[in-house]
Amino acid sequence: MVMTNKFTVTEIIDPTSGNIERVYKYKKKPCRRLLLDSKLCRQLAGYTLIEKDLRNVLTWLHEIETRHDERPTRKDQNVHKPTNRENYDLIKGLFVAALTFYGKCFSKCEGRPVKLERAQLDVKFHGLHDNCISYRHNFAAHSGAERVEHVEIALVFPVKFKNNVPFDLYRELNQPYLLWHTSDEIALADLVEHVRSIAVSKIDFLSEKIKREEILPNAKKYWEPK
Repeated sequence: MVMTNKFTVTEIIDPTSGNIERVYKYKKKPCRRLLLDSKLCRQLAGYTLIEKDLRNVLTWLHEIETRHDERPTRKDQNVHKPTNRENYDLIKGLFVAALTFYGKCFSKCEGRPVKLERAQLDVKFHGLHDNCISYRHNFAAHSGAERVEHVEIALVFPVKFKNNVPFDLYRELNQPYLLWHTSDEIALADLVEHVRSIAVSKIDFLSEKIKREEILPNAKKYWEPK
């Protein structure tokens, strides 16, 4: 029995239901497809979902990088107020999506028996990871105690007045557009690539473990036609 990569897969999508059928061939000859269900297989499926989430995050970060064209002009500046509000509202949406999917990889989710842990990350990424999780909890998922986003209601009126005081109420919205770099200039994409490499390592390890411990010892059960 030999493992080989000379397989091809064709995905056929039903235009009505949206269901996907996958047709496998080996050297252009049809193959049988058997679904496996074991603890290791469920773990492999979980890490596969995590890795896909992180690839999505990298796609959104790349789009943010492309759109993020208003940045501080001086080295002593960390923040710059953008003028193109429409563009930065789109960036905010991509940022929220990236935070949500990143945080999901470290959260227990229904249908996923695995999740990543902070302890698995290289120590140099801990600070940026903690910031991402804080933004995820306090901005992307909901408003939290950290006041990452908040609104203050201000009563405004002239300092000097005599009669019939003119006044108005202002809603002062404070909401981030994105968290881009920490002080040591580790990019978000670097963090996500690092985390994704952990998921990929888990996928490779589990794939080999399933082949070695579950498939090869029981090969006869799989190869015999039903």
